Amino acid sequence: MSAYKKVAKVFVASRVQNLANILRTSTSDIVVEECSLSQNPENQLEKHVSEIEFLFADPDIIGQVLAHPRNKVKWAQSTFAGLDALFKAIDKLHQLPDVLISRQTGGFGQKMGEYVIGQIIARERKFDIMRDLQKQKSFDGSQLYSYRCLNSLSIGILGFGTIGQEVVRQCKAMNMNVWAAVRDERFDSGENLNHSVDNFVPMSRLNEMLTEVDYLVNVLPSTPKTRGLLSDKLHFCEKKKTIFINIGRGDIVDDNSLITAIQNGWLGGAILDVFNTEPLPSTSELWNLPNVTISPHVSGITFAVEVCGVQCFGFSDSFMNIFLTFNNEIFQIHELNSDYNSYRLH
Repeated sequence: MSAYKKVAKVFVASRVQNLANILRTSTSDIVVEECSLSQNPENQLEKHVSEIEFLFADPDIIGQVLAHPRNKVKWAQSTFAGLDALFKAIDKLHQLPDVLISRQTGGFGQKMGEYVIGQIIARERKFDIMRDLQKQKSFDGSQLYSYRCLNSLSIGILGFGTIGQEVVRQCKAMNMNVWAAVRDERFDSGENLNHSVDNFVPMSRLNEMLTEVDYLVNVLPSTPKTRGLLSDKLHFCEKKKTIFINIGRGDIVDDNSLITAIQNGWLGGAILDVFNTEPLPSTSELWNLPNVTISPHVSGITFAVEVCGVQCFGFSDSFMNIFLTFNNEIFQIHELNSDYNSYRLH
């Protein structure tokens, strides 16, 4: 490190547990300063905003910093895959900041795929009934004798990026029949799409997929084109009483349309990890609907080691190269690990 005149200072502002400590131990060639979110985070960000060049933070916090007129950020690493909170924060700026944004997505697919498979198995094998029987100290398994194996089920995936493709891989490992819907231009492009998928449809023919799948999984981010995408389409799920699993963003369907689809029997139920309003208000009808499983946005928790690139990705040398190239004002995106999606905002 003696050959370099500058040592990078990295600011960490995240709800991810132990992120700053793991970043410190990953290399001795950087200085890590943590901005605590437990007390007055806005004041702490205001205090340091003009010093921050390299930032490890949650998307909403990155957005706050980038929206500040005195910010000098060159590179920001998001702790989450979804960046909608970031873009919402900077949406009203007259000029978008010239900054490199990176987000780690490689680890989320594994976790979210496991969530999907786990929830399907739990529902098909009636784990909730098993739990009730245990509480009753009952050995009567008559309610458990009839169930569907995963290899008899069809599943449709909305969102065929890094995460969606890993969900597909895990579903195929269970010998499920897999459908996927992609943008029309991607469908028509001649791209060699994933061979693990049994049936591809363009979004303009999404209704075809909705009528044929036992489970529908949304992995899509929140964009102007995805908001409300399913609100007027869930009646197509009536044929197979599809179970809707949402691990993408809540605004793929408005609450009233989702509730109506469940109450009318168009959907056989729902497994919901994301919502239009989070936390989900205690007054929401979703809490009390039959055949609805609710979890508090935990299908893809971020682990500090993944964000830092330690252990999971093992690219500490490239990690330092990023800092050094930034110090030289050379932005070399290819230094990033291949499991990262990176792009410049301008």
